[in-house]
Amino acid sequence: MTPTLEAQQAAGRRFFIETDGAEPCPLDFEGNPDVVLFFASWAYTVQFGGMHDLAQAALHLQRKHKIKLRALLRYADRDVEDDADAQELERAWQPGAELAECCEAIVTALESGDERLRELTQGYEELVPRLRELRAIAQWAAEHASRIRMSFDMGHDEPTAPRPDIAAHGPLLGPLGRT
Repeated sequence: MTPTLEAQQAAGRRFFIETDGAEPCPLDFEGNPDVVLFFASWAYTVQFGGMHDLAQAALHLQRKHKIKLRALLRYADRDVEDDADAQELERAWQPGAELAECCEAIVTALESGDERLRELTQGYEELVPRLRELRAIAQWAAEHASRIRMSFDMGHDEPTAPRPDIAAHGPLLGPLGRT
């Protein structure tokens, strides 16, 4: 049985999958699904000129393989701070069939022997198995009249680097050396 949201959070996940049908989805990821979030996040940056290898892989999937990534890019932040965040999280629900088709097309392209795509995704070998699992979950949702929602939570207890004191590095200067 798919772990509840609480179980997914307790497992340290940052990427969450939910279905809204009458019965819980019996499928889950066999490995850490964060690589899917990582890929989707970089794919989202393509519209802003993202240059990471995974952003370039997404662009290649769109241009050469004619894959529409829209379903994979429909996810939201679980950290709801206001009404707009709540609305965005609610808008993340989507038909399972569209997401399943998108994942299948991406996996097919990644396994097509496309040398450029292989180079761009080198080091992300867990992406294909996790996309296959996401496809299966989305397909299950489609077959059971359920919608599916992908979301993330980047909140964590990991330490971050402290901001330097202004005296430690001086004032931030504008383009002409003035503040």
